[in-house]
Amino acid sequence: MINNYQDYFKEHYNCNFSIQDTNLQMNFLYSQLQYSLGLVNKPLTNQKVLEVGSGMGALAKLILQHDVSKYIGLELDKDIVDFCNQNISNNFINLSLTEYILSGKEKFDLIFAFEVLEHFENPLEEITNIYNLLNDKGIFIGTSPYPFKKNVLADETHLYVLHPLNWKRLFEMSGFSEVKIYPMTSLPYIWRINKKFNIIFPFYFPVKHFISTTLIVANRD
Repeated sequence: MINNYQDYFKEHYNCNFSIQDTNLQMNFLYSQLQYSLGLVNKPLTNQKVLEVGSGMGALAKLILQHDVSKYIGLELDKDIVDFCNQNISNNFINLSLTEYILSGKEKFDLIFAFEVLEHFENPLEEITNIYNLLNDKGIFIGTSPYPFKKNVLADETHLYVLHPLNWKRLFEMSGFSEVKIYPMTSLPYIWRINKKFNIIFPFYFPVKHFISTTLIVANRD
């Protein structure tokens, strides 16, 4: 990923580093996590979980509601890492995926990366790192925006907003034995009211404010 993500959340999201911001994002991610876990039929209980690009800690809070054996969140924005360690759990690390794997850390049963793949400077290399950090029978679950122009322009740090089949090929090239891709679209803003209102639609929709993303599920033998 791009080396300097300092102040990323302040500048891009106008983040004030409040637990209210985290909880609001949980409303959005709740449906994505439930939908994803339903597809892989793999409970989080007793699993070792790594999240790449843990952001404001919203997905972490959802994951930690389950009885996981371990959770680690990697994030490049140091300020948000400090916030998460102080307010959510002391399991967040200010390291890139490459830096983490070079430190010789343990492997995981599940790796999550929601809206992160498009930020990688070298997607094939980083996906290979993900593969190498998974245990045998481990599973990767991640999302990346569908390549509508609006998703390319949404963030200047989006380097590779790829077609779903391109992502599938990269994961297969990295050694994953089974790679499945699923369209996911969410209604704009209604999820702010209640997490159950974030309904998942199984298609891509190019209209402004609708959130269209690709869910990628990849298995390591």
